[in-house]
Amino acid sequence: MFTEEQLQAMIRKQKVSEQYPYSENDDETLVHYLKRLLADMSRAHIRYTIDSNHFGSGYASYIQLFCYRDEFVTITETNGEKKEERIGLNVLVSRLAPVIAIGGNAWEFTYVDASGKRVGGSHSMLDDPNELHIDKKFQELYNDLVRLFMKYQFTLLQKEDVDAPLSFAANIPTLSRRKGQYIVWDAIFYWED
Repeated sequence: MFTEEQLQAMIRKQKVSEQYPYSENDDETLVHYLKRLLADMSRAHIRYTIDSNHFGSGYASYIQLFCYRDEFVTITETNGEKKEERIGLNVLVSRLAPVIAIGGNAWEFTYVDASGKRVGGSHSMLDDPNELHIDKKFQELYNDLVRLFMKYQFTLLQKEDVDAPLSFAANIPTLSRRKGQYIVWDAIFYWED
């Protein structure tokens, strides 16, 4: 899918596409471009949370979306406190090329106190190609997401596109794998915390 030179450029945080919005070489332009796609998702009754700020630390070569539908939400209440549990799919949008990865069995929790204030939460991360499988219960959501992202000129990466060892020596600032064990995935989707 990507050449050795393109993978090396992505490791150096360089964009490898002349396609808009990547041609602008500006993260804010990419985030703004995604707003139309997110509006289309909302119209398709796909709920989402987005983390476009590098998870609050370091550098992430991707934007993570957690996508779900209302039927995948469970709310429990105890002593006036609420716990909202959502299950769905994580979508990684590369900041460096117009590609995405979609993985299943994602989850997100939010805790709200009796006054309605958010007091905590947690979510899963998609950080390995082995997580790119889609459970049957998410198949319709997956198909809708693929269709929407293709409308906006993104290419969906499959496990076989990213689950091969790099053909060159590299030093990737990732939390997911040790030095010397890098795979193609690590050149495209990495988070330096």
